[in-house]
Amino acid sequence: MKIGTHLDYEVILANKAFPVYFAMHFEAPDVGQTRPRPAAFCLVLDRSGSMAGQPLEKAKQAALLAVRNLRPADHFALVIFDDLAQVIIPFQPALKKDDFIRTIEGIQSRGNTNLTGGWMLGRDEVKKSPTDASRRLLLLSDGLLNRGVVDPQAVRQVVIAGLEQDKVRTSCLGFGPNYNEDLLTTMAQMSSGQFYDADAPERLPAIFESELDGLQKLTVQNLRVRVRRLDFCEALRPLGHYPAVERPEGWIEFFVGDLVSAESRVVCFQLGVLPLPWMDGRPVVSLEGERLLEVEVLYDEITVAEIISRMEARVVRIQATQNPEEVRQKVEVIPWVALQRAGKVLDEVTKLMDVGRLDEAVMALNQTIAALKSYGPEAAVGEAVQQLESLLGRLTSGEWSLRLRKLSKYSSHSYQRMSSSEFWSAGSAAPSFKPQTPPPPVPPVDPNNPPAGSKTS
Repeated sequence: MKIGTHLDYEVILANKAFPVYFAMHFEAPDVGQTRPRPAAFCLVLDRSGSMAGQPLEKAKQAALLAVRNLRPADHFALVIFDDLAQVIIPFQPALKKDDFIRTIEGIQSRGNTNLTGGWMLGRDEVKKSPTDASRRLLLLSDGLLNRGVVDPQAVRQVVIAGLEQDKVRTSCLGFGPNYNEDLLTTMAQMSSGQFYDADAPERLPAIFESELDGLQKLTVQNLRVRVRRLDFCEALRPLGHYPAVERPEGWIEFFVGDLVSAESRVVCFQLGVLPLPWMDGRPVVSLEGERLLEVEVLYDEITVAEIISRMEARVVRIQATQNPEEVRQKVEVIPWVALQRAGKVLDEVTKLMDVGRLDEAVMALNQTIAALKSYGPEAAVGEAVQQLESLLGRLTSGEWSLRLRKLSKYSSHSYQRMSSSEFWSAGSAAPSFKPQTPPPPVPPVDPNNPPAGSKTS
């Protein structure tokens, strides 16, 4: 795996405190079209009364797509839940697809929503796979908790424990106009899974292709970043959402997750840098730069033949100068930071709008837009600024709605995760860090059979 470590400013003015951003860029090996590893895949489907009608029909359509894309070597289970949870397809090789399909087609809505009970049964099914298997639980739900464990913080801890103890990743698809995007996003973020807005059925095939590739084309697993502040770093704050744990001797470990073939991922941190001392025309401490961070990257590299555990260690340094002309930004870091900062303010704006604080939400957007414009050149920050200005315009014209809230939450999640492979399920244009999907080819026009509504001479 290729690992790049970058400061947006590698040289800063001496004797002055300065905010700096640190970015890590990961690029997984490309294994081409091979899918060597079988998947351990469990669907957990919400059939409660709140899913009745179109939400449940869309969720069943999604489940059918998942089954049709499984390979015989893959293992599959299906759990449904309402007031209670039930395993209706026990964990087994994906050899009886016709039976699976008939079972899914027969699911009917009823009862309340015991989501946590359904998740726990799904976890127990997928745990039956070998410990080195790629375990994924896919939750199809509106996330409206009203039975069993209903405290979102308790659900969060259950999902984190599933990742730490059982290596179960949870991806979530939100169905229905009222799905709980806060809960579903948190469940995905805390378990290294993915979150999708499943409002449009036509995007379901691409979502499932992305999910199954995420299982069957894994090349990097359990990617963790350990960071320790050194002499001249007084503060460190991640711009994204990652499960984190404080370790002895000042280390903080962030769990980044898994990478599929050729995926790139960016993780950014905001640093507080202490004044770098400079006397008599030279740095006081070190000519090669002052120590900011010690970084360790740990991961399992997956090959066809074996799984290899790797660790790389680096020390991040920053230099001082008394010449302002030597203080220059690293261009490639600017759009990464700008989009992740945009993702954070989208979260903040959502919380403010939830309690009716429109003026404060508008102020937060204006302040971030101004900060981004002063942070870097227009070409580098333009995408992030455009997204925030678009939301600002809709807020000031009174267009805030439940649907816009969901799309803002989804965009925030994606900007802060910054994965090139995670499928963009919103209807708008995908961010620049994702491969752009070309439009479908336009079929040639047959002059003897023109399209309906066209004019002929």
